[in-house]
Amino acid sequence: MKARMTMATGLAAAALTLSACGTGGEESEPAPTTTAPSSPAPETSGPDVEVPESAADLVGEWSDPNAEWTVTFAEDGTFSEDFQGNEDFRTGDYELEDGVVSLIGGDGNTDRGSIEGESLSFRLGTLTRS
Repeated sequence: MKARMTMATGLAAAALTLSACGTGGEESEPAPTTTAPSSPAPETSGPDVEVPESAADLVGEWSDPNAEWTVTFAEDGTFSEDFQGNEDFRTGDYELEDGVVSLIGGDGNTDRGSIEGESLSFRLGTLTRS
């Protein structure tokens, strides 16, 4: 019985060690989820499609009327969000890297979304250029 308990304790310790090694001790952020658009998906190829490839390509106003959410990207790398009638609800800096848009808020939170054709898909909703 004592050998079984020692073996079980050793296996549990090994499993905990392996799981801790896999995370590097940092909490992982969940992957961005997407919301299905209520209208047909935009084309993802063709001459009229302007897929953002750099942060400068994001400059302008993007919105999701269903979520009552608008994000304005400025040339200086900052953004402002209007949400459900609250102007400048959140502000901060933005980045675009490898198809991932990061909204780094002055509130300490970072929201990440992905480029899907001409849309930016975040947990809150899917933004299209206004």
